[in-house]
Amino acid sequence: MNFQHQMSIWHDAAAFHAQPVGQKRRRRWPGAAKYIWFGIFATVVSIINPMLLALMGIGMSPQAIDLVSNGALASLLAIIAGFLVIRRLLGVPLLQSYGYVALTFVTSFALVAIGLKFLRIEFSSPQFFLAMVMIIGLSELFFYANRQWVPMNIAVVPGAAPLAQLPELLVDSVQLTVLNSVPTIDFDYSGVIADLTLDLEPKWDRFLALAALRGIPVYHVKQFNESMSGRVVVDHLRENSLGAVVPSLVYPQFKRAIDLLMALLCLPVVATILGVCAILIKLETPGPIFYCQRRAGFGGRPFTIFKLRTMTHNHGGGDYTIEGDKRITRVGRFLRQYRLDELPQIINILRGDMSWIGPRPEAISLAEWYEREVPFYIYRHIVRPGLSGWAQVHQGNVAEVDAARTKLEYDFYYIKHFSFWLDAVIVLKTLRAIVTGFGSR
Repeated sequence: MNFQHQMSIWHDAAAFHAQPVGQKRRRRWPGAAKYIWFGIFATVVSIINPMLLALMGIGMSPQAIDLVSNGALASLLAIIAGFLVIRRLLGVPLLQSYGYVALTFVTSFALVAIGLKFLRIEFSSPQFFLAMVMIIGLSELFFYANRQWVPMNIAVVPGAAPLAQLPELLVDSVQLTVLNSVPTIDFDYSGVIADLTLDLEPKWDRFLALAALRGIPVYHVKQFNESMSGRVVVDHLRENSLGAVVPSLVYPQFKRAIDLLMALLCLPVVATILGVCAILIKLETPGPIFYCQRRAGFGGRPFTIFKLRTMTHNHGGGDYTIEGDKRITRVGRFLRQYRLDELPQIINILRGDMSWIGPRPEAISLAEWYEREVPFYIYRHIVRPGLSGWAQVHQGNVAEVDAARTKLEYDFYYIKHFSFWLDAVIVLKTLRAIVTGFGSR
């Protein structure tokens, strides 16, 4: 970009900001400011109103001033923690429904309450509960209205060829505007998509630079496709792309410590549930309680996975199940629907074979088949396999080669964006899958 071209861009930007107010196109309320002001408003309302009701005894018995003060501080801490988590979670693609807002705030309030009880700090429980209800209600209403009435309008610069696959992936709150000519100086978009690997014409370079100067995000088409689909396409994966999906070197160590701690904490509860499930399995059909199978694990090394037996003993058939598989027992179908058959894998987590979150380990025979049929399949073994994963919460169980290829694209996305926040999203989606029975066979 030469000096004359740069001066032209700055002149356009200055001309736009110098226009009289009446001549400017009305601009959408900036996204960041919108969320900040809502957060302040909702926090104040959710703290002040319960405080007044608690002090006056409206809807509850009058609360002492010290309990009300502690309740207000506890509510503030829980609300701030909730908003911090939501801010990170909403930055993760495919989380556009805002259906996890309530669960996030319930979790943050529960953790604060547990912490206060542990520290033996007294607070007004009715006030605290009312604050949680109010912040959840206000947040859900805000995000719903924002999704319905303020859709994202994304401009597409000519030449972004891979965009042809996007319409089926886009959520309702995103609209694409394919540009046939450079917009006038008063353009207003939520973002701009371009193929930044192309040698664009100077007029389009000027448009992208002007958009960036106004704070409008400019997306490379490949990254936009990945962010909306949650998958990294592997058909033409090049060496530099492989290097781009190498996971963090620090987070795996932290994650392993969390896995071990959570497994130890959950072990008593899991053992109790397994005892009940074992009795039900033995009462229905003869055979062992547990099902053991060799799976492909971390680094491609095989390990033995433990599951509750959900099929008839000494059954025949393939290595994968199909819809309405006759080999599955009545108890087994229930265990599969609510993922209870996976609970014995807490042993694998304790041993270091698996993590709570990661790509699902495949049977050795299936893994060898996929390696022959799906390019780069073996690369998914670069992270520790998990009890639940990004592909699992979007696809469920798969067997066909085409489905396995899509599953690998989800796995590559997980590896590329390997982080605590993506794991947190998967935990939330897993809870929803357990409740709905999504993906079970």
